[in-house]
Amino acid sequence: MEHTVDEIREIIGSDSDMAQKINSMPYNMQLEDLIDFFNFCESTTRKLARQLGFPYMKTGISKILVPRLLFLEWYYTHCFYRK
Repeated sequence: MEHTVDEIREIIGSDSDMAQKINSMPYNMQLEDLIDFFNFCESTTRKLARQLGFPYMKTGISKILVPRLLFLEWYYTHCFYRK
C-alpha cells in the first residue's frame, strides 16, 4: 500500500496533537527532535535510530540528521500502519 508523503501526513495528522507535533518538526531533525517526538530517553532513541531501515544520515561521530519527509514515511510504515 503506497501513499504519498502528503497522504501519510494527513493520516497521521488526523489527531490534533499529532498534527501539532508534525507541524512543529524541523525539516532536518536531530536526535533531540526525535527524543521530543517519541518522548523516549536518549539511549532508547539512539537504539531506534540505529535500526535497519531508519532514515538517518551520520554527520559526525555521534550526530545524526533525519529528513522529516523520510522520517514520516518510516514512522507511518513501521509504527503507525501495520498490515
